[in-house]
Amino acid sequence: MKNLDYIAAESGQKILAALESMDKKELEKLINDILLVLHGNGVYACILYLYAREKKKTETAEKLAKEMLGSVRESLGIDFEDLNEKNPEDVLRVVNEKICNNTGSLFLVKDLWERTLVYARYGAKAKVKN
Repeated sequence: MKNLDYIAAESGQKILAALESMDKKELEKLINDILLVLHGNGVYACILYLYAREKKKTETAEKLAKEMLGSVRESLGIDFEDLNEKNPEDVLRVVNEKICNNTGSLFLVKDLWERTLVYARYGAKAKVKN
């Protein structure tokens, strides 16, 4: 198994790069909101929250979901098919089947995403200060 801290740090940087056009304070707030949902309600709710956001923010949600699922693909080797071409319902179905259906994977993914989002949040905070 790969080092999860390394994967989380790398994924946090990818999130910042994918959302570099977004206001850093707004990004920091979004990440805090996602962390609250993830911590309180779990992995499925986290992805559901991203897709339930306002229509104008859908692109941001898709980028975040893609990066977060990419970190899972790398750490667990779970094949998510080609999620770039999928609608939100298909993505949620795949998350439910491939992650939520396995307790071991579920807790590992939750820990990985928490670390990833914390690193991304601190990265966004550091960019705000610059």
